[in-house]
Amino acid sequence: MGNMDQAAAYFEDALTFCRGAGYRPELAWTCCDCSDTLLQRNGDGDKSKAKSLLDESLSIFSELGMGPLMERAQSRLDIQKA
Repeated sequence: MGNMDQAAAYFEDALTFCRGAGYRPELAWTCCDCSDTLLQRNGDGDKSKAKSLLDESLSIFSELGMGPLMERAQSRLDIQKA
């Protein structure tokens, strides 16, 4: 709804929950979506945190054989590098 700080805080809570519960597919999705929010917010450290989250999501998607989602994460990494 336009409040990127609040959205980032909610994503951090979700990341913590998914990591703790071992929900790897949900964690990968959350990493990818959180990275989008951080890139939109564009605050201090957001770009590097977004890259780290995309790397994590790509690793999980790859390990779990989630091809289309691997492509999604990779395309976001490619855009970030440009």
